[in-house]
Amino acid sequence: MTGTLTRRGLLAGAFALPAFSRALGQVPASGQVDVVIIGAGAAGIAAARKVAAAGRTYALIEAGKRVGGRAFTDTAAFGLPLDLGATRLFLPGGAPVVDLARQAGLDLYEAPRGARLYQGLKEASDSPYEDFAATVRRAERAIGAAGDAGRDLPAARVLPPDLGPFGAAASFMIGPLRCAKELDQVSTVDFSRAEERDEAVLCRTGIGSLVTKLAQGLTVRMETAASVIDLGPRNVEVRTSKGLLTARAVILAVPPSLIAAGKIRITPGLPTRQRSAVERITLGARDHIAFLLPGNPLNAAPDETLMVQTTGQRPFRLIARVNGSDVHVAQVGGQLAQGLADGGATSGADYVKSALQANFGADLARRMGKVVQTRWSREPLALGAISCALPGSGNMRRAFTEVVANRLVFAGEHAHETLWGTVPGAWLSGERAAGQALRILGVQGASLAP
Repeated sequence: MTGTLTRRGLLAGAFALPAFSRALGQVPASGQVDVVIIGAGAAGIAAARKVAAAGRTYALIEAGKRVGGRAFTDTAAFGLPLDLGATRLFLPGGAPVVDLARQAGLDLYEAPRGARLYQGLKEASDSPYEDFAATVRRAERAIGAAGDAGRDLPAARVLPPDLGPFGAAASFMIGPLRCAKELDQVSTVDFSRAEERDEAVLCRTGIGSLVTKLAQGLTVRMETAASVIDLGPRNVEVRTSKGLLTARAVILAVPPSLIAAGKIRITPGLPTRQRSAVERITLGARDHIAFLLPGNPLNAAPDETLMVQTTGQRPFRLIARVNGSDVHVAQVGGQLAQGLADGGATSGADYVKSALQANFGADLARRMGKVVQTRWSREPLALGAISCALPGSGNMRRAFTEVVANRLVFAGEHAHETLWGTVPGAWLSGERAAGQALRILGVQGASLAP
């Protein structure tokens, strides 16, 4: 489960890329390859790199116009790199991806571990801050203890009954913000198995650009949507918007939400075990609302986290001065994020302006400039932000690590039992899936481990 929290650590919380050399596996023009990889997010990219390095042919297909999936860095909205999906690489689990990024020459730096807590219009003193931190720790321990004991219950049900004035803020931190769901929709077992995520690194050019950089050397077939995966006794056929692909193995590196929505059909149907995992490891809502706030009126350090607890108001978390700029990001999750995603064009801007006014005063709220709002639950190639097992289903992620019909392998953040909801989890699942696919091909010594 996640580690304990301290005052300093609490709130940190259409193209083809150049081909690999022929020695590392080529992408033939025909429809026959060794492995078809569906989805060019972090998992699909990691899988393709490993298959190519083994000298096997692959087809990495992506339904969208860019690689990266839910790791997406926008540079147009504010004229600087801004992550609109994944924002951090958590340590220690993210160390393999951090190493690759550094080898690729990317500028990584430690995420600030300090944070500030506001109550009303004033910054909290040490005493209430420590009360807040203690409340979060108590809630985490209660959920983790239930999960460690195998009691797979709604996390909300095992919370201590007397969390006090910071109970709502603690529940917001560990439910909607961490799991993208309210705690009554979070499995205690799934929560307890998550690796520590107290430490993290940021990328100067964005996590999305980092994932894209790691795709260099791969050929990606963009705007190629898979619709049917037909698992045969000798081969697998993948019907796409641009024709038929045939292979001996397929790696399905897309969110389970797309399978549940029928966007990709698997014939014959999935076994009961994997079908249940698709239905129960669901994606929750978590979004960013980025906005300009010039002049640093909050006197914040670059990338500093602010948490606001106001009587009668829902807790509010802000990442201030992204990469030292005037861009700030409000982070929302769970029911609030879903409601804003389903709202009108200005729903995010209206929410932030109201929260700024309530928490910091009307003068500061009037300074708010341009706003960019994500709506991951409405993105057709995602249908959600991150996966979290529903209560009673904390053991079901394991089904996504198993080979189906000796042809199909799953990959993605949902397919990692302890690093779910993270780019490293997706990446490592892709490497594991590639190892399984290579073993299907009979590659001697193919490792299932990254």
